[in-house]
Amino acid sequence: MQKKQLYIAYGSNINLEQIAYRCPHSKVVGTSEIKDFELEFRGVATIVPKENASVSVLIWELDERDLPTLNRYEGWPRLYRQEKMNFELDGHSYEGMAYLMNCGEISPPSQQYYNTILQGYRENGLDESYLQRALENSFQMDLAEEELDDDFDIDEFEDIHYDDFQMEL
Repeated sequence: MQKKQLYIAYGSNINLEQIAYRCPHSKVVGTSEIKDFELEFRGVATIVPKENASVSVLIWELDERDLPTLNRYEGWPRLYRQEKMNFELDGHSYEGMAYLMNCGEISPPSQQYYNTILQGYRENGLDESYLQRALENSFQMDLAEEELDDDFDIDEFEDIHYDDFQMEL
């Protein structure tokens, strides 16, 4: 019998098609949230501690045969580290593993990457406001860090509609 562990997904690994390709022996067991963390984009998704925040997550029963492929995809241990986190599912408390980024700065994701996550949110009935907020924060930080010079016109960014960023799937 193969050993299994609970895996907490919050980024592109909530996309059912994508994870089925990567982890064909694993299965979804439910949705939950991680308290006192928020979703953040550093080009790709991570979660970071933030008091009174929470992140919608998809819980997988990860088969050990799929772990090497998932580790490779996540760039473990250099890009992401594995951390144990607690969550509730169906009224019970559990511990699972999540990948958290080791470094990086807030920056917007590509549209393709964002849409992959958005599709996963929709497939699993997750609250898209967490994803929307992370996207908005990534643009705000990206703009705040730009060096303002004489040619920079902040007014051209006033009409950004984040819904326009979401391409049709």
